[in-house]
Amino acid sequence: MPGVHQVDDPLGAELRSARIAVDELDCDPAERERWRARLITITNAAKRDPALAQRRLARFRAELDARTTGPEPAQH
Repeated sequence: MPGVHQVDDPLGAELRSARIAVDELDCDPAERERWRARLITITNAAKRDPALAQRRLARFRAELDARTTGPEPAQH
């Protein structure tokens, strides 16, 4: 919220960034909802176990990035 002092929260910032990436994903609504559901699960985990949530978020972002950029070209 504007005007509210926020504590430095790297995990929170990464979760917000992931939410924005999901919101901007070019896909059908059902797929977007699946991504959102996964992100909500990670957000809930962050309240109990931030280290676990960080690992899950890293995996989530890797999968989301692969989804948006496609497979890496083969190295020759």
